[in-house]
Amino acid sequence: MPDFVNVPVPVDRVQEVYELLARKSTRPPAAPQVSEDGYPAGWSQDLIDRMFVESSSAMRRILFAIARKSPGWATTAEIAEACDLTARQVVASLGPFEKRVSGRYGMRRWPFETREFVDAGLRKYSMSAATAGRIIALTDSVEHHEGRTL
Repeated sequence: MPDFVNVPVPVDRVQEVYELLARKSTRPPAAPQVSEDGYPAGWSQDLIDRMFVESSSAMRRILFAIARKSPGWATTAEIAEACDLTARQVVASLGPFEKRVSGRYGMRRWPFETREFVDAGLRKYSMSAATAGRIIALTDSVEHHEGRTL
């Protein structure tokens, strides 16, 4: 989710600002910051573990689907198919997840990256290798403990 800033603009120049913002950016998206241990900035293994444990079954399946596809990118539709959910259910799960990440964990960003491809009408998700590995390990542990597979 992008951060926003308020910038005062003279009224007679507002249209120019809108035109500039409407143009496709020529700069590549900023690379996500990853800490020395391989987790997104601010996240740690303990916080990833807590986030996973406190997630619903649907959200755990979503995290696992993203992890399995990483370091590549997974679309919402691919995640939905892997989780036996609809794309709408995936999106609906991400809303409460975003609130929990912010409110409960005090983080400004999810523990994975998201990119919107407006021209194609797609949103894609990916995780760092450390995050993906931890999510896969946690999922395996839960499956073993519960005697089932995702």
